[in-house]
Amino acid sequence: MMTIDEITNECLQQVRAGIEGVLVLLDHESESSEGCFSALCLLGMVKMQLDGLIVERERLQ
Repeated sequence: MMTIDEITNECLQQVRAGIEGVLVLLDHESESSEGCFSALCLLGMVKMQLDGLIVERERLQ
């Protein structure tokens, strides 16, 4: 049975993977769409925050 921490870490990794996929699509579309570029920038900042959270969780375990 998985612990809460293991489940949380797995969920965070899944969210990170999903964000990375969306970032790839937004990067491609941002060349022709200002709205996509704005979304790319905002989601990039969210991913940076998520990455920091994951690193901090790993450090504390």
